Amino acid sequence: MYEVQMRYIDFEINKSPFSFRCEKFNIRNNYYRFENVFIDNFIISYLEVNDEDIALIKIN
Repeated sequence: MYEVQMRYIDFEINKSPFSFRCEKFNIRNNYYRFENVFIDNFIISYLEVNDEDIALIKIN
């Protein structure tokens, strides 16, 4: 399981960087493809994010 932290701050809820968990990811040309993404109480099959928008990827 990985924890991903974005560069952007979520001002509406907790004023901390937006983050999510995922089971695996692949690095493509200029973006990351995260699979089985967990955000709050939701599961998303995949999410694609530009590489410059990611601040941290941590292994849990």
